[in-house]
Amino acid sequence: MKDDEGYEKQESTMYWNPQAPGESLKGKIAYAEEGEYGMSYTIELDDKSLIKTPAHKVLLSRMTKAKAGDRVKITFTGEELPKVKGQNPTKMYEVGLKQS
Repeated sequence: MKDDEGYEKQESTMYWNPQAPGESLKGKIAYAEEGEYGMSYTIELDDKSLIKTPAHKVLLSRMTKAKAGDRVKITFTGEELPKVKGQNPTKMYEVGLKQS
């Protein structure tokens, strides 16, 4: 909705934080941006809502060929135990990409 001066109110983008193996995210990459913790991608879902991906190392390594306009399906496959005691588990993903 626009105000009297023509400005449209902006809402915050939801953040995808999968918890269970098999959870997936499917849509078109709207844009990518470098953040404090690395690159994150904003995905436009079929209902036109936007959701931002986490900047997890494994996910980023599988998204190297992705660009705005590409269709993507990201599936969380689970966590891998850390190799160093005291570190967080590694979040694992599978990524399917249809380049435009």
